[in-house]
Amino acid sequence: MSGAPAGFRMPSYNSSETLRSFCGMHSFKYKFVPTESSSSGSGRMERIRPERTPRQKVQSVWRNVRWAESFPDESLSMESTELTPNFALRRIVLLFETKKYDECATLIRRLNCVTFGNILQEVPMEVLLDSMPFSLSILEALYVKLSETTLETFPKDQLHMDLLVKRMVACFARMSQSGNRAEKNCNSYYPSCRNILRVVSFVDPNIKQQLKQKKKALDRCLKHMGQHGLVESSCGSLMNLHDSLKQELDKIVFQYRNALQKLDEMSLSAKHPTSSSVTSGKAPTEVSHQRLMQMTRSDVQVRIIKNRTLFNIVEPAVTNQCLKKLFHILEKRIEYDKVALFHDTELRKYCDNISDDAYMSVVMKQFSQGYSIVLQLLREVSEFDEATSEDDGGMVSSDDDIMTPITRMDRSRTFNGFTHVLPHKANGLRPSIISGPFPCKPETAPSNGLVNGHATVVPSSLSSLTSVFLTNGSRHSNGYSDTVEKLEQEVNNLKVELQKSQEAVKKLQDREKQLQERLSTEAHSLFNGGLNGHFEDLSLASRPSELVRQYGDLYSRIRVDALDALDRIGQLDDLSVLKEKILFSVVVLSFRGAQQAVHELRGKVRHLLNLPHPDAHRNQFDPLCNHMEIQVAQYLCKTAGNFDVSLTIEEVCSQIYATLYDYPVLKDCQGLRSYVAACVQVAWGLSVQNPPFLIMYDARQFHPDLHVRFHTSDPESVAIKNFLWPALTEGYNGPCVYKGVVIT
Repeated sequence: MSGAPAGFRMPSYNSSETLRSFCGMHSFKYKFVPTESSSSGSGRMERIRPERTPRQKVQSVWRNVRWAESFPDESLSMESTELTPNFALRRIVLLFETKKYDECATLIRRLNCVTFGNILQEVPMEVLLDSMPFSLSILEALYVKLSETTLETFPKDQLHMDLLVKRMVACFARMSQSGNRAEKNCNSYYPSCRNILRVVSFVDPNIKQQLKQKKKALDRCLKHMGQHGLVESSCGSLMNLHDSLKQELDKIVFQYRNALQKLDEMSLSAKHPTSSSVTSGKAPTEVSHQRLMQMTRSDVQVRIIKNRTLFNIVEPAVTNQCLKKLFHILEKRIEYDKVALFHDTELRKYCDNISDDAYMSVVMKQFSQGYSIVLQLLREVSEFDEATSEDDGGMVSSDDDIMTPITRMDRSRTFNGFTHVLPHKANGLRPSIISGPFPCKPETAPSNGLVNGHATVVPSSLSSLTSVFLTNGSRHSNGYSDTVEKLEQEVNNLKVELQKSQEAVKKLQDREKQLQERLSTEAHSLFNGGLNGHFEDLSLASRPSELVRQYGDLYSRIRVDALDALDRIGQLDDLSVLKEKILFSVVVLSFRGAQQAVHELRGKVRHLLNLPHPDAHRNQFDPLCNHMEIQVAQYLCKTAGNFDVSLTIEEVCSQIYATLYDYPVLKDCQGLRSYVAACVQVAWGLSVQNPPFLIMYDARQFHPDLHVRFHTSDPESVAIKNFLWPALTEGYNGPCVYKGVVIT
């Protein structure tokens, strides 16, 4: 070789064969052509046509090594199941970016489970959802692949399953919006949508009901949006709602002005009305309960005439039915618009290309049609046929150009290339969509065996299984005898269960009789023992129900007599508030004195009999002490009407006289003393009961369960200004047996 250095000798080998092997190993389309100067080591590479004779393949042992995976040589042919996760993910992204959606879906279907599970976390689901409907084939491959591997632990949150269904509805809505008839009638996406919805309905069985409810809501919004037209006014003419409201309000203002004028003419109200109560302002002597009970016949007649005149003027304004109807219509329109805006906002969340100037009715109509299509596809893949349901509404439309109905050809396209999708389950999908050792079940058909006017024939997938034919309403099956045997066996089982149920009912009835007898015995013992306050001895005049009635009689009758007695005292003529407070204080002091007397009396009995003080920790297991306490309580209850309470009466009177020392004339008021005696007697009887009755007069808020308003109260206010009579309750935090009278 002329170019070799001195002393260096090249090894002798056939340069042509060695280079040919190297070039064949690397698949180069070149051939070494020797020239005249080849003997000196020089030559040239000329590109020639490929040889026609087959060349023997050279074993390439380096193809299976790991570093070969990084070569971007397209001539390397690797199986899809042998792809590494990184290479598979890059390949999927490349196919998606070049808009080769079908090839991308095919690649996903051919991946093995391990590779697919590794790349699932890296798949950009948001990008796929944004690219719908073009990416439906890719989404279909993902959902079907997951249903084959991880159906029980389906990652619906990771795949944004709810958002997928919403985007699917939005896609069909956009198709109906398009002005191109060919695009509107395009149903090439139906097979992919069916396969996706089949998996979705299996993972979330409630998806169909949710879509129905959303479609109903949109239909209601469409219905209500057209109910903002003219309304009927009081004069019978149709006019705008706001104009009709203005007309009615003008009438009411005129009527109220007439009523105010009539009040001034008849002098029924003061020029400057002021509020008054027992705590502030001038005493309401003219409207007090006692004065109202002293009206004569002529006074009542005059009052009727004045009130009726005022009623005739105010009544048309208050009972204006037309205004109420208009107000109700206005309220409904507000609610309708709020609901419509809410649904429009929800639709815009997952459909960004809706213009702000778009008509809401058009948008809702398009989405309603989108929901109809999705529901139609769900019905075709669901286990139960609900074609007769009125809630779905199908795909009925007044405009035939909006969307064409789904044909049988479209249904048949769904199952092409979709086999072994889901495992067979009793509560899963229909076995007819699964290829394998399962019988094909017919779709639910009408009773006459006709579907769309043609006889339906459902073949079996296996020849050994029973074939069912539906022709002109007749049904033939060679498994009839097996069905009869199963039904007879089921009848026998039901008879056995019925007999067992009858025996159980009989035992329960006997048990009920025993419990009733025991309950009767317990009630009798409780009544004789006197431990239960709900059982009363009707022969006693001091029974709780009678004492509660007497407590109410104190306010309605005896208090009125005492107030009349105080009115006859000259020094108290202008002190109506003071008189009300005196009568209220007597009730409070009577209960306080009676409770103190009962407590002292029981303490003296324990001291005389050397009984320990009642203590839950010490006397819980002392039956003798407990029995003595019960006997003392029974004695006080039965002798409440005859017990001497004169000391308590004198104590209450002395407290009243000492407090109102400026009015010594109260000591000579016999009506007040009788009122004190009656209050103390009733308070004593209520305090010795088990549990004792208590009075409540410290509330600051009106409670309907505890209070009633006095007729001069503000019915809209809940703040209590003053108590006229305390409420009576059975024990601490017990039920209210007599409501207190308050002024709000």
